[in-house]
Amino acid sequence: MSNKQNFIWKNDRNFALDEYEKQQYYYVAESNDLITKARHDLDARELKIMDYVVSKIKATDENFNIIQTSMYELTNVLNLKRNGRTYSQLAESLESMRSKSVRVYNEIEKRLTLTGWFEVVDLWENGQIQLKINKQFAPYLLKLKNNYTQHLLIDTVRLKSKYSILLYKLMREADKDKGNSIAILQGKPEEFKEWLGAPKNYEYKHLKEKILKKAVEEINLKIQDMDLEIFQGRYGRKVVQVEIHNNWTVKSAQ
Repeated sequence: MSNKQNFIWKNDRNFALDEYEKQQYYYVAESNDLITKARHDLDARELKIMDYVVSKIKATDENFNIIQTSMYELTNVLNLKRNGRTYSQLAESLESMRSKSVRVYNEIEKRLTLTGWFEVVDLWENGQIQLKINKQFAPYLLKLKNNYTQHLLIDTVRLKSKYSILLYKLMREADKDKGNSIAILQGKPEEFKEWLGAPKNYEYKHLKEKILKKAVEEINLKIQDMDLEIFQGRYGRKVVQVEIHNNWTVKSAQ
């Protein structure tokens, strides 16, 4: 389905079973390794689609089920304009996610997993969609007991930039005591480039001005329980350590 002319929807039938506002408040639960160690090149829309699909997983699920949805539902839940152009873009995103690879390194097993996001992507001309997550993601998304992070789907839906979405997830993962103290994400500039999928040729000054500052600004504007601030550690004139603090705490909100 590489030709745009194939992405034509004959009607706009609503297959949704739940109210869309309620779906936006489903939780997205992922293992910490998927947040901190996965390397991929999903754009903002693709990240939101993946969060939407993951939000459909139940804590009791033993295996990945086929997700039944529709273009109508996706556009409503993800707050997208509902028209033919958006539907075509969603189809292109799903096709892209089917082929894009993701790398996840397991430090315990010394194993690098190379896989795609979806095992099944079926699209009908009436807008109906079937999706199934690749079984290789089972250790990172199913039966999570420890070392996982969850957030409301609505939070990533609100964010426009892929860098904002990825930084938001990293800050959630860094919040080990659920807002009772300041959450701190720290690493070398090179690690932040990897975590956020920044262009490899970016020097730190580009990373800070074009990615970190803009992502922090958007998160602070749109996420109620985040008040992020960037700190830098230098060796001479070179920045060798970066910290992002979430100054919002339960106590500060009282």
